[in-house]
Amino acid sequence: MRGSPYCLIMGFDTSFHPVDLPLIEERLLPYLAGHGDDDSIDDLVARAVEIRKVRFRAKAWALGVQEYACDHEGIDFAAHLHVWGRPFFLVGDGPDRIAEDLRRYLTASADDVDALAVEMIGRIGPGLVGLVEPDEGGQLPDDAALAAGLAMPLRMLRAAAITLRRGERWVRRPGDGREFDAARLLTREVPYCVLEFAAALLPGWMSRGYTWPTRLCAHAGLDAEGFTAPTALTGLLREEFSDLEWPDLPATIGGNYMVGGLVPAASVAEARAHLACHRDRFDCDAVDVRKIDEAMVVAERLGLGFCEATELYSAMEGNLN
Repeated sequence: MRGSPYCLIMGFDTSFHPVDLPLIEERLLPYLAGHGDDDSIDDLVARAVEIRKVRFRAKAWALGVQEYACDHEGIDFAAHLHVWGRPFFLVGDGPDRIAEDLRRYLTASADDVDALAVEMIGRIGPGLVGLVEPDEGGQLPDDAALAAGLAMPLRMLRAAAITLRRGERWVRRPGDGREFDAARLLTREVPYCVLEFAAALLPGWMSRGYTWPTRLCAHAGLDAEGFTAPTALTGLLREEFSDLEWPDLPATIGGNYMVGGLVPAASVAEARAHLACHRDRFDCDAVDVRKIDEAMVVAERLGLGFCEATELYSAMEGNLN
């Protein structure tokens, strides 16, 4: 459709996320607003580094199964679900199993992943155990580099808030010294950066294309019940910097690198039931509807919110969940 925001961009790496809103409201937003010490999120950064290593090793095993399945017929392995869909390397059906196995990965260390992955391979086919090897083609940066990369966007936003409190305009990025307009940085970048960091602690589901729930509902002529604008991701900052020109956030996605509709925790069950009731009307593959439902059921089981986003992950760039 001419003039539709969905026509502005050629492609989307879409994702679906259980969202820990209390973590965002109680830890991340106060930090961004300039409260507390500069190192007050170091515990979260350290946890995100460990989870990144767990994700990387789990996906190495998933890619190993994919490579083996390409060379051997008769293996029931869906790469768009197990590699470029679910976080980590999750095999199995049912909300309880998915939620429990996700919890196991989240509490694992990188050294624990191989045993978990072998268990998942056994669920695909017991005869595969011992035949599949993890893909060794990639390598992560060291812990310090991972920590710096994860923390940098939040530290920049915090620096922007502190700059504004001082009555100054420009904030300088460490390393290259590039200057940014502090007000523009704070009012434009917070939702995406906050969700990106929250997803480093609780990864979401990957998809590709026009598959976010609010778009599927709109295309089917349905209301996106339960979905709201993601203003909760900026709440405290809007209150404490009320003189800034905060944009009205849409309750859907209109481009790349965006957070779209957000479902508060209390509305997740209702929103999930609404989507399930109309799933046959959605213009996407059944596996993408399944991914949305799995992400929402994890959010429901854990008492979390849910949201849709673009470009948090990229299969082409090797940035997997």
